[in-house]
Amino acid sequence: MGAMTWPTQDELQEIRKIVSGMSGKGTEDVRVVVSPYRICPLGAHVDHQGGIVSAMTINKGILLGFVPSGDTQVALRSGQFKGEVRFRVNETPKPRLTISKGEEIKVENSFPTPDEFGWGIYARGALHALQSRGNHLAQHIDSLGDTWW
Repeated sequence: MGAMTWPTQDELQEIRKIVSGMSGKGTEDVRVVVSPYRICPLGAHVDHQGGIVSAMTINKGILLGFVPSGDTQVALRSGQFKGEVRFRVNETPKPRLTISKGEEIKVENSFPTPDEFGWGIYARGALHALQSRGNHLAQHIDSLGDTWW
């Protein structure tokens, strides 16, 4: 039996074409991040307690095609969820629940609910996590995330 490779060149090219159409840039400008799924036949979740896990990747996973730009607008599409999500990297709201060391839990009403942003709230949360750790993000991406089975 021949070796299987993932992603295939056809899958990568498909992502590049879609993102190229979204961004107006050439397919040669599109970058692709490959994140294979992993399975843990032995030791699943014991790694949370310092145990040993026998994890391995499989030939399926998530592909994220994107084009960086000089603007602050982020545009995201998904192969699994409807719609397009847009937000600016310089206008990320703080989460509703904030905890400071030695202080009370504070609840703020600035972060949108899942109903307001749907699946895009996860990307906004990742942006907030990066910014709250001192990372200054100045440019956006046009991207498509897709799951390959």
